[in-house]
Amino acid sequence: MIIKLIKVSLIICFAHSLIGQSKQAKLQAKQDSIYDSNIKKAYLNGVYIPSDLADSFKELIRLSPASSLERMAAAPERLAAKKLHLGLGKWMAHNWSFYEGSRFSAYLKSLGVSYPDDMIEYTIISLHRHLNQVDLEIEKRAKSYADKRKKELNERLNSAETISRRKRN
Repeated sequence: MIIKLIKVSLIICFAHSLIGQSKQAKLQAKQDSIYDSNIKKAYLNGVYIPSDLADSFKELIRLSPASSLERMAAAPERLAAKKLHLGLGKWMAHNWSFYEGSRFSAYLKSLGVSYPDDMIEYTIISLHRHLNQVDLEIEKRAKSYADKRKKELNERLNSAETISRRKRN
């Protein structure tokens, strides 16, 4: 009787696991479908989505008061990026769909800038450099973000506790 009960319990657990995996796969497929659709659109929720950095500069300059752009250009780039991150930056992340995906976020990802907070900083610093007519160093800076994230991932993986490390201790 006990063995039969254990078998039934195992079957129920296995079936429940399969159902959960199926739901997760469907959710992922839906998210992928939304992303694939978003990255092709010039407008999301009535907001224009830039296609690349140059287009983002045009849009940000169009939307910003001249006095704000002048103050931004006068500040050191790191300070400008820090001060604008939670205002302008979060506006970009939300309206330009850095989390859900958009044609601009897909463009940034194609450069190697894949995290929304990195996208914010990268775009603000790029705009600052554009306003000051300084070399954007598009590829070099994008590579530094990708390298930073790769290094962080490797550090997490190397410091993570694993079964084999647990056995040694």
